[in-house]
Amino acid sequence: MTDSSGTAADAGLVQSRFQLERLVADDELQGRQIVGFSAKGVLLRGLDLDGVVIERVDLQDAVGEEARLERAELRQSDARRSNWSGALWNRVKVIDSDLTEIQFGGAQLIRCELGPARMAKASFHRARLMTTTFKQSELYSADFTAAVLTKVVFDGYDGSTVSLSRTDFTGATLCEVDFRRANLYGAIFKQAMLFKCDLRGINLSSADLRGARLVGCQTHGADLDGALV
Repeated sequence: MTDSSGTAADAGLVQSRFQLERLVADDELQGRQIVGFSAKGVLLRGLDLDGVVIERVDLQDAVGEEARLERAELRQSDARRSNWSGALWNRVKVIDSDLTEIQFGGAQLIRCELGPARMAKASFHRARLMTTTFKQSELYSADFTAAVLTKVVFDGYDGSTVSLSRTDFTGATLCEVDFRRANLYGAIFKQAMLFKCDLRGINLSSADLRGARLVGCQTHGADLDGALV
C-alpha cells in the first residue's frame, strides 16, 4: 500500500494538518502549496516558508514568529490573531483574506502587496515596512506605534476610500507614504515624523496630530475639522 498523504506532500501539495505538521518538523515547507484545511494554532516559528502558496486554510492563532516568507502568497485564508512578530515577509501577496488582529510586532515587510484584506486591529508595533502596498485593506484601529514606514501606499477602492480610522501612528516615522485613498478619521499621529508624505484630500477630522512633525508633506485639501494640532 502506498501512503497517499506522503505522496501528495512529496509532490509539493499539502492537503491536511498531518502533512503540514510532518513537514514543519523537518522544516521542508519551502515551495509547497498548502490548500483547504484547518490548521488553527499551528506552530510555524522560525521556519523557512519561501515560495509557499497558502489557499483556503484556517490559520487562526497560528504562531509564525521569526519565520521567513519570500515570494509567498496567502489567498482566501483566515489568519486572524496569528502572530508573525519578528518575521520577514518579502514580496508576499495577500488576497481576499482575513488578517484581523494579526501581530507583526518588530517584523519586516518588504515589497509586499496586501489586499483586498480585513486587517482591523492589526499590530505593526516597531515593525519596518518598505515599498509595501495596502490595497483595499481595512485597517481601522490598527497599531503602527513606533513603526518605520518607507514608500508605503494605502490605496482604497475605485471611487471610495479604505478605512484607517482610529489607526495609531504614535511615535512612528513615515517617509514618502502615500495615503491616496485612505480615511484617517480619528487617527493618532502624536510625536510622529512625516517626511514627504501625500495627505492631499485626506479625511483627518478628529485626528490627533499633537507633537507630530510634517516635513515636505502635501496636505492640500486635507480635512482637519476637529483635529488636535
